[in-house]
Amino acid sequence: MAQSPEILAALDVGNQRVLALIAELDERAELLIRGVGIAPSAGTRCGQVVQLKPVVAAIRAAVEEAELMARLPLARVYASVAGTFVSGRMTRAAISLGSREREVTVADLEQLHEAAQRQPLPQGHVVLNVLTHTYSLDDQDGLLDPLEMVGRQLSVDAYVLACQESPVRTLEKAINEAGLEVDEFLFSPVAASLATLTPDERRLGALVIDIGYGNTTYAAYAGERLIAAGAFPMGGNKINDDLVHRFQTTAAGAEKAKREAGTMLLADVSPDETVSVPTIEGRGNHIISRLEMCKIMRLRVQETLELVAADVLRQITDDSPSTGVVLTGGGAHAEGLVALAEEVFVKRARLGELEGIADATQLLESPELPMRSPAVAAGLLAYSKRAHLSSMTPLLRSRHSRPGLFSRITRKLLPKREVGHDHV
Repeated sequence: MAQSPEILAALDVGNQRVLALIAELDERAELLIRGVGIAPSAGTRCGQVVQLKPVVAAIRAAVEEAELMARLPLARVYASVAGTFVSGRMTRAAISLGSREREVTVADLEQLHEAAQRQPLPQGHVVLNVLTHTYSLDDQDGLLDPLEMVGRQLSVDAYVLACQESPVRTLEKAINEAGLEVDEFLFSPVAASLATLTPDERRLGALVIDIGYGNTTYAAYAGERLIAAGAFPMGGNKINDDLVHRFQTTAAGAEKAKREAGTMLLADVSPDETVSVPTIEGRGNHIISRLEMCKIMRLRVQETLELVAADVLRQITDDSPSTGVVLTGGGAHAEGLVALAEEVFVKRARLGELEGIADATQLLESPELPMRSPAVAAGLLAYSKRAHLSSMTPLLRSRHSRPGLFSRITRKLLPKREVGHDHV
């Protein structure tokens, strides 16, 4: 059975769990989540598929659970991508409208969008997302929608996210083998920002940090524009590894101790407090200092946040406006993380909550899946809604049809008409 155009689906393939969401657009074109599917993830590491069959099985299990709950079949999804194989930069693309002034048409915007996707990239890389900033028409700058305006030269300033082709092609293959087609991939922190940032935060500036199990990714905004993005192969798994090596415990024991007794607020921990963890061979338990465990956790999280801060400053000026930091992802649960983020960034920080998405299942509020964990999947739904509504300003996005996603993108990278590029 074909998927209704009013039914939108998101798939977030994480390093610890796969989350599938099914939503429909109501009569007011608002998103209403109808189905939620969760399955333990296997076969991925730091955002890359390292074993195909376990990933396919996890995707299929999560999607089938969501379909059963929503009582709706799925054929297409929007999917997230996260990993150090994704990088971004500012770019400008321009096209000529002719020697005489004329109105900008939809065809002109499509040509400009294709021009923005034709980036000089290293071998084995392709454009993942091109996110519109503002248009310029002759000497008019800062235009949001130049359609039907009159001029001779049309250009766009955009933030281009490129990626190594192989990891995303493999992820697409896994999704295809699970019985689904990918409408589009979106970088995870960009998706999370669509679900958690308020309009004022996007306008005045904010930094979204998504702390996952295998990666920490970020996206920085100002003036409703993406101005910086990146990823580090450090997440909850690195904390577990630190605890395993220091206390000679199991990975499962480290995860349990971290969740139940971990905190970034060292002043709240007494030197006499202890935690029982299994021995590394799993045949007994031993006692460790809770304070020492929390110090190790705090050092790793602080290092990760400082790496994000340094990378943001590398891409943008230190006087760029910002209202603060928004924390999402499973790793955002750590007690005291907000206070630590405020210390590192010297700005206000908060936990990300979903903005403007109704949940008919009420599962996203359950303790097993707290609100800040599904931010990426919810943001994918918001992105697909924007793409679905024809009244929106044309997005800089690939319009996909068979055959494969990346073969289609590769064809778009081949020269067509003369265009200009300036990289910022």
